[in-house]
Amino acid sequence: MRSLIEHYLWIEDPSLDLVWTIAVVRSTSVDRVVRTYGGDPSQPVEMTFQEAEADAAEQPGAYFNAQAFSAGHHVVVIENNGWSGSVPELGRRASVDDSHYFSFYHSHTGNRVLQAVDGQVTACFDPMFVGYPAAQADLTPDWTAGLEAEFEKHYKATCLAVMEQQTSVAFDRAWLDEKLPTYRIPDPDVLFRNVDNARTP
Repeated sequence: MRSLIEHYLWIEDPSLDLVWTIAVVRSTSVDRVVRTYGGDPSQPVEMTFQEAEADAAEQPGAYFNAQAFSAGHHVVVIENNGWSGSVPELGRRASVDDSHYFSFYHSHTGNRVLQAVDGQVTACFDPMFVGYPAAQADLTPDWTAGLEAEFEKHYKATCLAVMEQQTSVAFDRAWLDEKLPTYRIPDPDVLFRNVDNARTP
């Protein structure tokens, strides 16, 4: 695991200043995943990671952008300045029918790792506090055992390493620079406005 974490140390560079959510869904259908996020799969636009943020900023709050594409038997979803993928209800919906969902959200105000299997949330925790008494609402899985020091020292790199370990999908640094299929999605508070406990694991 340590060598895998070292592979992702580039994400610790403060000049990247990422506010984002990266999610990996075991599914071969990008359309299905985009619909789960509330988007229209028939309306993709090719954008880079930075272009996706700039486009959404033109009408603040009106919509977010999610880049979604296939990676083998999985779909990767990247949100620049978005957090839909960190909402437990989205994880539940994306993982139904014996599927698997894993996401990592990072911002200057909070962090969250979310995992769901077959419609049930199996992990939902702040990676900066692994090894400390968990918050009452946190679900900290057994696979974090032994990684306490790694999360404390390099939590972002460790989250990407754990994502690869749990999904078999390696995050490619080039994805942040390439033009990728990008879809407009609603604010998650709008998408789940009629769902009780959408943010509860």
